Amino acid sequence: MSPLVRSIALASALLTAHGCYVEPAYPMYVEDGTADLVEISPGVEVIADWDEPIFFVDDFYWVFRGGFWWRSGWYGRGWERAGVVPERIRGIEHPERYAHYRPQGYVRHEPVRGGFESHTQYHATHPAPSGVHIRPAPHAGSGRH
Repeated sequence: MSPLVRSIALASALLTAHGCYVEPAYPMYVEDGTADLVEISPGVEVIADWDEPIFFVDDFYWVFRGGFWWRSGWYGRGWERAGVVPERIRGIEHPERYAHYRPQGYVRHEPVRGGFESHTQYHATHPAPSGVHIRPAPHAGSGRH
């Protein structure tokens, strides 16, 4: 391991140990309007068929990484370790089970270009099967619920 790589690894470990989070290299840039939220229980949604289980509760996105809950206003980046975690999030047993979650009847569609408004229009013209709650994933605090 080169000295540079060793230094980066050490700095990352120290930041994580002190409650900071270094964005991992694997998340790709996520264009606005590409993900669907599906309801898994009242007030709790998860991004459907996503590589990592990311939940949406109380106007924030939540993910469980490294033994801690992290939150962000956007599912693609900006994660910070959560201080207070809502009961609806803490009550999720085995959050890892929601990776690639698809409720019965859910069909993944191609990414919708044009952002949130275009994605909303897509769902207006392509209704979900009966009993399945699907909506585009908004930026938190956008008032788009």
